[in-house]
Amino acid sequence: MNTKNAETSGSAAVRRYLEAVEREASALPADRRQELVADIAEHIEIARAERPGELQDILREVGDPRVIAAAALQESGTGTGETPGRRSPAWVPLLLMLLKFALWWNFWLLMLSTVLEVAGVVVLCRSRHWTARQKWLGATSIVVVPQLTLVVTNLVFGHATPPLYWGVAMVMLMAVMPLGAAGWLWLTRKR
Repeated sequence: MNTKNAETSGSAAVRRYLEAVEREASALPADRRQELVADIAEHIEIARAERPGELQDILREVGDPRVIAAAALQESGTGTGETPGRRSPAWVPLLLMLLKFALWWNFWLLMLSTVLEVAGVVVLCRSRHWTARQKWLGATSIVVVPQLTLVVTNLVFGHATPPLYWGVAMVMLMAVMPLGAAGWLWLTRKR
């Protein structure tokens, strides 16, 4: 690659990096965000002058744009170190996953609740309110176990009426367990 192409691709990489910093720091006041981006741009420019041809190493040393933005937010007192507005409140995934209890009476609403349930799992997985283990247990208890219970019931009994003990087990696995798991997630959330 010739020098001109290297400079052009280097400038594009720096521009993309600075855009990422600005995007991640969007919760900062505009003047503070512009100051942050200008400081980083100046730092990169000085480092490139001292170490030509090492742009990737320089950008790696400057750091991940998300980490830089989180530090700037924490320093400014704007946030807790996490970019606000990027994650939903703790009640959103729980509500989305539990809507099936309110929408079960109509086929189309039940289909909608299934879509919302999947969205709830996605929001839960992206949430900062729980550990990975808590997310896995919550999603399994609220979504997977009830769905598997339905599948097994249909495979085993078909159109026949299941025995009483199976009906009690279904209520436990399809209603009590998901509601209990949602309550547990709510109580164990990080505030």
